[in-house]
Amino acid sequence: MHSDEVLAFLEADPAFLQAHAARFGLRPAAERVVVPLAERQLLELRDKTRQLEGRLAQLLAHGEANDRTLGRLHRLTLALLAEDEPSALVEALTSTFADAFGLDRVALRLWHPAAAALPALCCTREAIRQHARNLSAPYCGPYANDEVIGWFPAQPVLESFAQLPLRAPGREPFGLLVLASGDADRFTRAMHTQYLAQIGEMVSAALLRVLERGAR
Repeated sequence: MHSDEVLAFLEADPAFLQAHAARFGLRPAAERVVVPLAERQLLELRDKTRQLEGRLAQLLAHGEANDRTLGRLHRLTLALLAEDEPSALVEALTSTFADAFGLDRVALRLWHPAAAALPALCCTREAIRQHARNLSAPYCGPYANDEVIGWFPAQPVLESFAQLPLRAPGREPFGLLVLASGDADRFTRAMHTQYLAQIGEMVSAALLRVLERGAR
């Protein structure tokens, strides 16, 4: 039998290969499943619903996190407003960061003319002043210069820092606030700094209020 005759036979009897697929090492053709249009649309709708549910869960989680942050900022604002003396305000600042934010590694250095009332916090190093000038926004990440690291105890080892320049709007910085953590993911370069910038503005305003009042 010639090949043309074989092909003619198979064309005349297309079910032959299907019936003898195993003998020839062939995989039987799967039966085509026809899904009704309405059912296909329903499946697509269910898939979109699952995606929307996942997105909604993410938005709710972000909203809850933002609510917690706003609550902590409110506590910090009240603590800063309640004090009229520089030393008491600094104590309220550090204790609120520890209680509300879980940050017990906080360093503050000032070079405002009235900062003489807080000798432990006075900084005369030009390198630190220039560092603050270079910060147009809070810095977050794993690095701090040796002097800033020296403001903290040697233990525990600190893995991330948030450095906030303190200034009045349109003026040169008069201080530097540094928050530190042993958690490398607490302050990262990728994080948004909007809330940290607001903290810097609040602390700046509160410190200027008490420092300049005492200088009069």
